[in-house]
Amino acid sequence: MVSHLRDTPEVRLGLWGLLVNGVWEFAHSPLYADWGREWTYLVWTRFHCSVGDVLILLSAFWVASLACGSRSWLNDRRPVPIVVFGLIGFGYTAWSEMYNTSVRFSWGYAESMPRLFGLGVTPLAQWIVIPVLLVWCWPKLRVFSRRVT
Repeated sequence: MVSHLRDTPEVRLGLWGLLVNGVWEFAHSPLYADWGREWTYLVWTRFHCSVGDVLILLSAFWVASLACGSRSWLNDRRPVPIVVFGLIGFGYTAWSEMYNTSVRFSWGYAESMPRLFGLGVTPLAQWIVIPVLLVWCWPKLRVFSRRVT
């Protein structure tokens, strides 16, 4: 059961997505207004954001799967679901950044954050780079290596 679960695209995508988004979230932390707060706050918020990123990844994966009628599109390398996958993540992120920085004021950017149309460039870049990276590396990404006997 566990071996089948770890091979599902959702588990693989979720775990690898948590890893790479976590690295990204911590790397661009200095570009947010809360940089400099206590380390426990920063660790919690960046982890929280990374989990949110995984939820975006999984949602985009499921929409792309519905669009093409199969959950195996990452293995098949079909272009339509790959484009849908990227656009869903990027579109949601653009909306979320605008809403949370300009309407809800849930977070803010430091002066050093580069902006495009008022939106942070690094969160937008995150949703170009990471989906492309995950799709490109997908055949090599395994959750656990299998023992060969």
